[in-house]
Amino acid sequence: MASYQKRKNGDGSSSVIAWVRIKPFKAASKAFPTKPAAVAWATGLEAELRKQREHGEARQDLTSLTLKGLIEEFLADAETKQLKYFPDLEMLLAWWVNHFGSEKVLAFGTLKLREGRDLLRNGRAAGTVNRYLSALRSCWNWARAASLVPQEKAWPTRLLLSEPRERVRFLNDAELAAVLTEAEKQSVWMQAAVVTSIATGLRMGELLRLEWKDLDFDKGTLTVHISKNTKRRLVHLNQPAVAALKALRRTVVGPKFVFVKENGERADKFYLSYRWQAIRTAAGLSDFRWHDLRHTTASLLAQNGASLVEIGGVLGHSSPSITAKYSHLVAGAPVTGADKLAEKLSGRRPQP
Repeated sequence: MASYQKRKNGDGSSSVIAWVRIKPFKAASKAFPTKPAAVAWATGLEAELRKQREHGEARQDLTSLTLKGLIEEFLADAETKQLKYFPDLEMLLAWWVNHFGSEKVLAFGTLKLREGRDLLRNGRAAGTVNRYLSALRSCWNWARAASLVPQEKAWPTRLLLSEPRERVRFLNDAELAAVLTEAEKQSVWMQAAVVTSIATGLRMGELLRLEWKDLDFDKGTLTVHISKNTKRRLVHLNQPAVAALKALRRTVVGPKFVFVKENGERADKFYLSYRWQAIRTAAGLSDFRWHDLRHTTASLLAQNGASLVEIGGVLGHSSPSITAKYSHLVAGAPVTGADKLAEKLSGRRPQP
């Protein structure tokens, strides 16, 4: 049953507090400026709680569960902790805790999500905003499966922002020289990170998960065990990368991971991004991200005769359609066998 209490506020205005008590759930209350608004909320909540009680699937603390509590349970889940992008999830969900952590889960819906989306849009690109929304969506869907959120409270549609087509920004020769110079000036650590990234086209996460056992200096290869498309791949490691990594090996603290912090713990994206920012500034780069080093790999390979298939293999693309964004780099370039085709057309006998 619901009950209502009129209250005088400090500024002289009045409000109505609605109380909802449905066993076995904890009592829930909320203040409203008018009684009709309070009645509407209480009626809806009563119906929701009775439905959950009939199904016998909801927890007793459902009425008091906050978004902060929900996120904390999600991050504490054993399967969540095993996700390769767990550190990113923690960072992204921390924003929701800071801004909406005290909101009750049962009252948190489309309007609050749109409010959060509008706050996120202040100074952030559409893709970045969508990452914050997607992180909370993962938490929300997990909570529905765990009966922390009623099944009827599905994640709303048409919430993500439209993203512009992915740009392809890569280093020209002068910029490449500047980046390599500044990386060498900063540290052996950053020189190895930059050179290896450009030499192999690894994603940042793949780079930071590298272990010394994944490197074979004699064969000049590097093994990526966990990638974005979950496929293991073998990548060529050229001589400059081998030299940079060997120099790092002589100074590294940790026995397991290649790129570690001063205390020997595996470096994370924030540790790398902070140091990259200094190099980028010193090299005079604008509108250039760490991920663009990967685009630079594709560009350099294309300029030197690699096909789209070869580029996709190096970068670990799951589909040729993903590699197609580099098609303009190889457009018009002669393919394997082009010289033999020319000889046939000219009527000359191919040379043995």
